[in-house]
Amino acid sequence: MTQEYTLLMQKTTANSQLKSSLEDFGFAVCDLPWPEEKIKEVAKRDWPGEHGEDVYLPPSGLKLQSYEIEAEFCYKGELDTAANAYTVFRNYLLGASGDGVELSIYDPYWAKGRTGVYLLEISDLSTIRSAVDEAAEFKAKFSVSKPMATVLAVRNEGEDIINLSVA
Repeated sequence: MTQEYTLLMQKTTANSQLKSSLEDFGFAVCDLPWPEEKIKEVAKRDWPGEHGEDVYLPPSGLKLQSYEIEAEFCYKGELDTAANAYTVFRNYLLGASGDGVELSIYDPYWAKGRTGVYLLEISDLSTIRSAVDEAAEFKAKFSVSKPMATVLAVRNEGEDIINLSVA
């Protein structure tokens, strides 16, 4: 597996198989910028006759906001194959087969993963054709609803990623 160019995904339903955007759907990750994590606003009150402000800082720690990730996926293959590959990938993300829509994702390039991820938006497929093959791309926007949950890669003896684990 060319791990640098794939997004690994696994539905959070029981016995779900690990999927690779590249090996299972034919789409490489062209861009996957991880956004800055933002802190939820704390309760505060600003009194006109006082310096500064009164702030409640939770003793259990500050909390992270959910956030969005936008990934760009690219495809190159034989003529008239991109549209079908896109449809299969899109249907997986939409949970069209009834296996759920919540994902755990893992980016091998950054060794970073999250769970509680679901599709928010997906662009149409943009295709460029030559006489012998075609290239295509689309963007998908995901919501990360559990920003503190870390996803780790589970590897076999050969160091291949075989599963995802929520830490």
